[in-house]
Amino acid sequence: MIFYANILLFAFIGIITYIFVLYSFQRHLIFIPFHNYIAPQQTENSPFAENILTMKDGTKIMTWYAEGDKNKPAVLFFHGNAFQLSAYAELLHSFTERGYAVLMMEYRNFGNTQGKTLQKDIFSDAAETFDWLKTQNYPEIIVYGYSYGTSVASGLTSLRPIDKLILTAPFSSLLTLVKEKPVPFAGLVLKDRYPSEDFLRNYHNPLLIIHGTKDRLIPIHHGQIMYNAAASTDKTFVPLEGVSHKPIYFEKLNQPAIFEWLEKQYYDKD
Repeated sequence: MIFYANILLFAFIGIITYIFVLYSFQRHLIFIPFHNYIAPQQTENSPFAENILTMKDGTKIMTWYAEGDKNKPAVLFFHGNAFQLSAYAELLHSFTERGYAVLMMEYRNFGNTQGKTLQKDIFSDAAETFDWLKTQNYPEIIVYGYSYGTSVASGLTSLRPIDKLILTAPFSSLLTLVKEKPVPFAGLVLKDRYPSEDFLRNYHNPLLIIHGTKDRLIPIHHGQIMYNAAASTDKTFVPLEGVSHKPIYFEKLNQPAIFEWLEKQYYDKD
């Protein structure tokens, strides 16, 4: 009996330790920030310039801004859970080449931006960054998110009246996604749940969702859930056959669908 009691005790201690570590270090598992900052001028032929914004709490947030045609919409972009702005910038040149202004916001604890990557702070930063872009007097603001950035973009719809929303490889909520992974108890200790699906229930403006059918990191059913949840009557879901999570953005496989959609939104209606 003592032998089995000791086994149960050690198992209990092991589970408690595991849960404690999972709770304490979860943001290190979710986010993979690069702190060796690379500036726009260090990248080849970059149309971007550094644009540091000071948030209401005093935190300085790095953004990269490429001014565009004032008669065209501006794009506010939110990137994935890893790297930093420089890793995503080149893939946005297709927008600037077409005359769209692009503003990229860095997350706290990424690049040379200080702070912790907390949902409430990231959402607040997104709202204040949107407000700055609004002062630049573009006719509309298109909010575009990739992967983790789709949760920020979706959350922003509850804070500001965005004109159009583009989501590439979104998850319906971080809680749902975590529960699908082979990580016991992860859902129980999750601090920030990023309930993107709930935000879209109150979003009524044009929406484009693009998702790869071979996405194993964020399976395509998340995109379908988001599409079904959205209150918008002008919504489009584009499944990309055989495409996985990284190539959909980093190989520009989502861009033909994006520009076709934008063409319909702005020019087919003239």
